[in-house]
Amino acid sequence: MQGVHYQRLGVAPTATPEEIRTAYRNLARIHHPDKHGGKTSTRMLEINEAWRVLSDPVLRYKYDADLRAHRNEVNEDEALLRRERLQNIAVDADLRHYSPAKFPWKFVVGVFVLGTILILALGAFSKPSEPTPIDNVLRVGSCVGVNEFQQEAYEVECTEVHAGVVEQIIPFDAVCPYPLTSYRDRQGMGKACVALS
Repeated sequence: MQGVHYQRLGVAPTATPEEIRTAYRNLARIHHPDKHGGKTSTRMLEINEAWRVLSDPVLRYKYDADLRAHRNEVNEDEALLRRERLQNIAVDADLRHYSPAKFPWKFVVGVFVLGTILILALGAFSKPSEPTPIDNVLRVGSCVGVNEFQQEAYEVECTEVHAGVVEQIIPFDAVCPYPLTSYRDRQGMGKACVALS
């Protein structure tokens, strides 16, 4: 039962009595025997039966209760079928024996070895980077020459003779840690703490 009387009148099961009355009158005008040469159609009989049941509050209540009971039976049958399917799936899963998941050690080691080989090959075939050109800006690691008279440091090529290497750049009012020697940066960026060679 799918609410046949509601379908015959073309209304929802939640329709108000006024909506049911309006739907009945519209359909009765279309299917009335006077419109069909005095012959009563089966469609008109179905419409009248639907109106008889749905227009009476007691009959409609009983009809709706029957519909709900039928839906509950169908739902219970569906639930039973679902339970049986789940039990069958569980039995099938029990019959299959799966081995536990294992960590892919061979794959991980293979990727590591391949990556190491690739890095070594790229290192072997790449050219060393060019030394940083002299730009007279002192940085940590810059090779410097010093002017002892003015207490200044200036950048020189590390391949040339140089007085030392810059270990730290500090502000003018700070003091270089021992054993580094403090020289003023020619560019005025602060003091260079130089490890003398």
